[in-house]
Amino acid sequence: MTTFQSIIYGIVHGFSQFLPVSASAHEQLIPYLFGWPEVSGAFKAALLIGSCLSLLVYFRHDWASIISTFLQVILFRKRPMTLDERLPIFIFFTSIPVGVAWFYLKPLVSTLDWSPLLICGVLAAGGLPLYFTDNHSRKNKGMFDWNWLDALVVGIFGIFLVIPGGGITEGMIPGGLSRNYTRESAVKYCFFAMFPILLVNAYLHFRLVTLHVGAPAPDLSWMSFSVAAVVTFLTGLLTIGGLMKNVQRKGFSQYVVYRFVLAAATAGVFWFRSRG
Repeated sequence: MTTFQSIIYGIVHGFSQFLPVSASAHEQLIPYLFGWPEVSGAFKAALLIGSCLSLLVYFRHDWASIISTFLQVILFRKRPMTLDERLPIFIFFTSIPVGVAWFYLKPLVSTLDWSPLLICGVLAAGGLPLYFTDNHSRKNKGMFDWNWLDALVVGIFGIFLVIPGGGITEGMIPGGLSRNYTRESAVKYCFFAMFPILLVNAYLHFRLVTLHVGAPAPDLSWMSFSVAAVVTFLTGLLTIGGLMKNVQRKGFSQYVVYRFVLAAATAGVFWFRSRG
């Protein structure tokens, strides 16, 4: 993995992880289109670390309030009343179906032959729930209306992340919209709920990093590892900020169109190569 490839992967992962355009699809289609190394192992850990840092830094004030108030609930045995006190409980409910799917469904999904054409099909079809919920939900609920049932529904939608061409945001955001939350509230809760999932995923991949030798992996230098993490972090910060500021006004139609365009372009390349 060269430093240039690390920069490009970091940029692509930084925006595709937080926009509903499927990070997994980009990670698998880029190697197919350009003949680059696949994203896995230690390099995947670098991208995930950068993503976690983006969420941690952008919502740093929210995390500080959530953690401090929830600790007070535990230490003083208070009944959770405010949103910050209840939010960790809701995130737990969201994580249950996602965790079950990750450990039991993902191994089964991984055994299938995921050709670029099949990933394109999932990529295009995955935009339909987002388009439908964005255009047909009432959007009359805000952040303070979250409850455990809504959180569980979002987690069930989040199972879409185990499918190549799917992802967390394109699963959880339609889940929030289907419960009639505003775009901003659905996106913000999605970002809160995806943080522990990304953190666990980063930990699992970081265990593959070799710390006591001159490189984190045989085909990856510490320079490329560090560059990928930093670029992902900076791109992720810009992406989260841009989405939070513009989603309420612009909606998600442009991301649905992007998914279709990318799927069509990749399918065209697949057809051209098949004929050759």
